[in-house]
Amino acid sequence: MRSISPIARKTGPRLHALLIAIVLAVTLATLGPGAPDVLAAAPPFATATINASVYAAPDFLSEPIGTIPAGTDIEITGSAAPGFLEVYYGGGTAWVPAQYLSLGVRPGIDTAVALRDTPLVDAPIPDAGVLAVVPAEATVILTGASVNGYDAASHEGVGGWINEGDIAR
Repeated sequence: MRSISPIARKTGPRLHALLIAIVLAVTLATLGPGAPDVLAAAPPFATATINASVYAAPDFLSEPIGTIPAGTDIEITGSAAPGFLEVYYGGGTAWVPAQYLSLGVRPGIDTAVALRDTPLVDAPIPDAGVLAVVPAEATVILTGASVNGYDAASHEGVGGWINEGDIAR
């Protein structure tokens, strides 16, 4: 059994409380007012990272209807299906595999499926305002940020935050 010195016994709880306060202060300062909202916006455009096939439906077995050349920016409708994003294409809409699109320097865009009806909220905190409700089994677009157990996400063109426990990747 390890012995604890009288000084450590007296300062331990105070030091522990001080460390918790410092971590909390740094976390809150990092979040800053409005910072998460910028990251949670619905993405309007994505860039094709390779020559990407465009499909009539969100399924690799559906009919390919064209190709988006690598480096092309394409407008996202805001709808998603597992592994696919709906885009505006050829005067209508079509589906592109999310892995062939990028929102920034990292190739691929992640999607997830809601496990239950779950709120899309305006901030990554438990008592945030509800922007929309994502129905069970609906697909969301994950836009890359993760804060306090919430992922920045987009559903049907609405950007916000979704609890990580309510989605399956």
